Formats: sequence, C-alpha cells, structure tokens
Amino acid sequence: MKSKPSLFGIKHSNRDFTKKEDWGKNKFNSTFPAALIAYMDSKSIPSVYLKLNEKGEVTKDYISATELFRSHPLDDSLFYSFESAYTPYQTITIGSAPKVDLMLLNKTTYQALAGYEVKLTTLPDESTHFLPENKFGCELVIRMPSIHFLACSLADMYKTDRKALSKYFGKNGFGNVSSYTEAAQVNPIIGEIWSRMNNLIIDNLNNQKPAIIQPIWKTKGKSSLLADNCLDVFVWSDLAFTRLFMSESKSSPLDPTVSVDRPTRALIQLFFMLNEFYIKGSFEPKDIFQKLAFTVKNDKAFSVSGKKTQKFMQSPELEKPRITKAEIKEIILGGGQNMLSPERRFDAVIVNSPDIF
Repeated sequence: MKSKPSLFGIKHSNRDFTKKEDWGKNKFNSTFPAALIAYMDSKSIPSVYLKLNEKGEVTKDYISATELFRSHPLDDSLFYSFESAYTPYQTITIGSAPKVDLMLLNKTTYQALAGYEVKLTTLPDESTHFLPENKFGCELVIRMPSIHFLACSLADMYKTDRKALSKYFGKNGFGNVSSYTEAAQVNPIIGEIWSRMNNLIIDNLNNQKPAIIQPIWKTKGKSSLLADNCLDVFVWSDLAFTRLFMSESKSSPLDPTVSVDRPTRALIQLFFMLNEFYIKGSFEPKDIFQKLAFTVKNDKAFSVSGKKTQKFMQSPELEKPRITKAEIKEIILGGGQNMLSPERRFDAVIVNSPDIF
C-alpha cells in the first residue's frame, strides 16, 4: 500500500500532511525542523546547544531530542502543536499567551511539555557567502513575538518568588514605561538597564533553558544548490539568546541625541516587560511594544548578520552539517516533496532537486 505524505516522527499533530495547505507558506518552516530533530535522534545525533557559561559567554554543548521535547520524539503520547499559544505563560502575560512555532504536549494528559521559537536559516548568508567556508554564517531575523516569549521565559524563573526581582528593579520598580518613550529619556539610563539585565542573566545561569531552535540548511556558496552535507540543528538557551542584542557597547550611557537602534530597543522592551512583571505579576506586551517603539518600525525586533552569529555558532557542525542531502528522503516521506510550494526558498531547493528522491 502506498504511504501517505508525512514527516519523520510526527505521528500526532495539529497539521494534516495529506493536505497540500499544510505543506505551504511558513508551515513547512516549523514542521520540517521538528521532523529533522526526530530523525537526528534516530541516528543518535543530538542538536548543538548554545548556552552561557559562568563568564556569561556563549559556549557550545549538546542536547538530545528527548531533553528538548521532554519526551522521546517517537513516543505515542507526544503531540506536536505548531503555531500555538504557549499556555504555561498565560498567567505571566496580559492578553494572549505568546504564540510559539512548536509546542510539545502530552496528548493523554494535555500537559504542555515545552515550547520553542523555530528559526530555519540559510548558510551562508549575504554577509558571508564570499568568505572561506569556515567563516560562513546564518542571518537571524527576530520578530516581536520572540521578545515576548523571551520575557516570559525569564519571568517564569521568578513565578514563585517575584519579589526576588527587587534586586534588579529596586523597591518600587523602575518607574512607568511612559517615562521612557523618547531616546532622550532612555539613552542616559541604557548603561544601568544593561547592567541590571546582565546581573539578572548571570545570576540565573543554572536556570537557563532551551528557547530558540535554529536549524540550518547549507547551499553551495550563494547558489540554490544544496551542499552534500546540508542540514543540522542549533538550539539557543533563553540566556544565550540575549547575547544577540545585548551589545557590550550599550553597557554605558548613550548620547541623548542618538536614535535607538533595533537591538537596543529589544533590550529596553525586555527590561520593562520584566519590570512590569515584578511590579504587577504580569505584563502587557502590546502596550510596551507600542510605547517603546522609538520611531522604529515594529515589523521585526532586530536582525543579526551571519558575520555576528558565526562567532557564536562556530563549530565543526556549522562548517560541515551532519545530515546529508541524500537523507532528506528519509525525513520527507510518502511523496511529501510533491506537496511543497516552491515560493519558499528551502522548499524550492528540494522541488528543484529531483536527484534527492
């Protein structure tokens, strides 16, 4: 009997892989990575785990699929819920809980096991494709929901002892967010915001947990041809993720006339979400994003070029991903490749690479 279109390991989910619409647009960008992690686990290949060490530096470790999913990826009780509100953070946030690309549930007890943002990235990017292969990097584009999710992840560390946050926000918090809506108001205290956030991060090294799943797909230079070794998975802890926008240069006050850039804005927004959580026990992300926009469009939080991410991700796995082009047919099953919509870059590469299958 002919098998139905499916993805490796995903037995129970809120996607129907026999329907073309569940292979289109952004859906494939979150479903394929989950299947890739499950497939890697079947080969005893863990994901690369980027986390902070005792010096507050990003360091490399490994994390198994079972650790990541809080269940064996092929367990019959595991339910893959894509693009879903992460309900464990509902009490932290006013309005909707942060939506995550991948939430893992126990389908028997309905318990949420874990939730992650998923960033499927290309290697190399525009800033590194002309460099030697060992200098290739991936651009990361971070959206506002990721900052909301990160704030919840950090606040969750204090859900049983919110008052412990007074160490970083003072007796009555840091004041009303409306007092810091202009660059001239916030720039003089950027150094203090950076210092307080950094102290909070360093104090919680033992509490960091995986938050962002970043699969990479490697091409031959800038071409649309997949490299022979083309797939791997990196995972950022919530604390390591902050290093993407907490530039060392912001550790001192800024000139009041300097405009607030996107990474600095992300730091300010994160800080005031946690400040509001400390004062009230919850925060309203929509209000904070609107009030602390600093004349910068809210289309994205910030982006990080491959030149910068390469320094954090530099590893044998980045230079030579561990999953080969030939193995894609072990992950996309039952003719699923025929359901892909070529408008997505990664899908298009597979559709235009019939030799894989």
